[in-house]
Amino acid sequence: MADAGLKPCRNLIDEVPCFISVQDRDLRIIEANRTFVESFGSRIGAHCYEVYKRRSDRCPDCPVLETFDDGKRHADEHVWIDSSGKEMYVVVHTSPIRDSLGEITAVMEVSDDITELRTLQDKLAALGGLVSSIAHSIKNMLEGLRGGVYIVNLGLRDNNQRDIRTGWEMVERNVGRLSAMILDMLYCSKDRAPRRLPVSVSAVAKEVAQLFAPRAAERSIRLDAEIAGEALTVPGEPKDVHSLISNLLANAIDACAADESDDKESRVVVRVLSEGNHAVVEVEDNGPGMDDETRARLFSRFFSTKGGLGTGLGLMVAHKVATEHGGTIAVRSAPGEGATFTVRLPMEVHQ
Repeated sequence: MADAGLKPCRNLIDEVPCFISVQDRDLRIIEANRTFVESFGSRIGAHCYEVYKRRSDRCPDCPVLETFDDGKRHADEHVWIDSSGKEMYVVVHTSPIRDSLGEITAVMEVSDDITELRTLQDKLAALGGLVSSIAHSIKNMLEGLRGGVYIVNLGLRDNNQRDIRTGWEMVERNVGRLSAMILDMLYCSKDRAPRRLPVSVSAVAKEVAQLFAPRAAERSIRLDAEIAGEALTVPGEPKDVHSLISNLLANAIDACAADESDDKESRVVVRVLSEGNHAVVEVEDNGPGMDDETRARLFSRFFSTKGGLGTGLGLMVAHKVATEHGGTIAVRSAPGEGATFTVRLPMEVHQ
């Protein structure tokens, strides 16, 4: 075994800060260095795909098998799962180990953990997407402002009060959208502890539902409010709780508006209830729903379900508000079955 493995230079190999293992033709691990054992356990004799892929069969793109087949070095990128269940990105390099006759008896794998690099690349890519989405949204708002100003000027020139009112409404609407976006950006960019003022979640939810009623009606979406009669009070920042519910409601309305199904009535429901010592806010829609991948990334920074029409800021704000207030936010959804966002906020306990 010594000629085909790591034993002649065990001390040196164990100090290498990357994963090193040796596999036979059955893809069983016959040697492994200390770094490998610390992350995946002592699994000598186990199949490699069982150890760090949690698979029951061979990987279709196995570089070890390629090296056994052609005797050449190969490199590839893979996602492994360590003994704690954590995923990591690795770059795998394989090299043949030969006996004195030149026959390949085993293959050595040397793998580098590049998880931090991939995470950084993903964040940079997401940041680029965010900048592009924000720039696109601001461009649309500026076009709306220009259109409003143009109509106002026409009204002033012709002394037409109707044009003046129409143009000014366009200006106000786009200024409001621009202001909301900038406030969301500022909120997401800062880490801070919210004030601990008594906030009636029921009252805030009723106010938000009333504010969004015209927007829902304009899009032929039925908006219902099922709000507990008792005062459910949480300690926090009133405007932040308002923003949390507003963003979830806006997201639900947009989801229904994007649904192309013609055979159902679009509906959004906002609920407020109590569960133990928590106030619970649910925002449910019967829109197109989401798949598993979308749900998993939903509260990631800069991720939007609206393609090029969204920045992802709304759900970022909702998540940030919920966690800063000591609460949680979760979503239940499936393709074609709508979505339900559930926020749990700890209530004030009076002695």
